[in-house]
Amino acid sequence: MFNKLVVALMPLAPRAIVKMISKRYIAGEDIASAIKTCQDLQSQGFLTTLDILGESISTEAQANTEREEYLHLISEVLESGIEKNISLKPTALGLGISEDLAYENISQIVEKAHESELFIRIDMEDSPYTTQTIMIYEKLRKRHPYLGTVIQSYMRRSLDDVKAIAGNGGNLRICKGIYQEAAEIAYQSKDEIRRNFLDLVREMLSNDAYVGIAAHDPHLIDESLKLISELGVLPDKYEFQALLGVPLERRLGELLQAGHRVRIYVPFGSAWYAYSSRRLKENPGIAGYVLKNLIIKN
Repeated sequence: MFNKLVVALMPLAPRAIVKMISKRYIAGEDIASAIKTCQDLQSQGFLTTLDILGESISTEAQANTEREEYLHLISEVLESGIEKNISLKPTALGLGISEDLAYENISQIVEKAHESELFIRIDMEDSPYTTQTIMIYEKLRKRHPYLGTVIQSYMRRSLDDVKAIAGNGGNLRICKGIYQEAAEIAYQSKDEIRRNFLDLVREMLSNDAYVGIAAHDPHLIDESLKLISELGVLPDKYEFQALLGVPLERRLGELLQAGHRVRIYVPFGSAWYAYSSRRLKENPGIAGYVLKNLIIKN
């Protein structure tokens, strides 16, 4: 109850307090801080992917600015020597304005990344952009192998999408999905979403297609491990994924110790407030834990 109350009052709190609480979820506001976080995680054995916070821009100029930020990020990642893996959101690059604009911007990023074998993950957003995002991915991956996208298990269409992509050797991140969607197009119950998640993972593994198993749900981690064992899948064909700051440290460490690949999603940038607010609503325990420690220390 205390944790939920803290999150409910968050909009009334000074941004400085929110920022202090949210530090667990973001790697800072600049590239240097994000790279340092990646270096620390990689020293522990984790894989990483970097993402610039921000989405749903409203002008072409903003989309082009985001493109330049990603092009600069690629250069910084290559110079730093950290793992060559970056995630991006299509609406931050203009998909909400036009598919052509987003395709052009994403294409430029992917072209530069491809030169150095740097992997780009095109994130999936809410349902108005699902078909367009998959189309952009399919178009680009014909000539760029270091590319993947995301499929959400709460969408009713997802198994068909995964079958089409897995059958052609695509690279997918499978996650539950966080956006509010209508019951006509999305499963609403926890059990249905879980079942579909595991069906999607099975489809990828059965087709020898690389899959990122993005789950904070212990049940889904356990069941995915059973699938991996049942199908005899080698460790280089899948990875487990988690968001920075999600309190699964012990479980993620156990996965590493057992020989599984584990990737941490590392977001950073000036648009930290909206992202942090969403993360805290999803996991109010973090807000309460940090606030209690602040009170005790003071």
